[in-house]
Amino acid sequence: MASIIDSLGSLISSIFQSILAVFQAFVDVVQSIFNEVLHVINIAFAMVGNAISGLAQTSEGLVKFLLSNIIVIGALVAGFFVYSAYKQRSGRSVTKAKKTT
Repeated sequence: MASIIDSLGSLISSIFQSILAVFQAFVDVVQSIFNEVLHVINIAFAMVGNAISGLAQTSEGLVKFLLSNIIVIGALVAGFFVYSAYKQRSGRSVTKAKKTT
């Protein structure tokens, strides 16, 4: 009689352990899916951060380029204004020369 009770106790214990193992497997699957979703979100934030960093570095490079070439840019702008003033004062715009045949 004791062996039957021990066998039933063993059976119930095995069933209970199986149910716990299935529940633990389900929890592990849900946890791994949750971790992957968080990982994807983390990657998305990293991509946005890198894009903003790249844009800032590009803007910094553009400002450095403009500041290092300020004399050339100033000369071009001054030349444009001088040409515009010359064109207005002479009363006519620059045109192509007429062909004489």
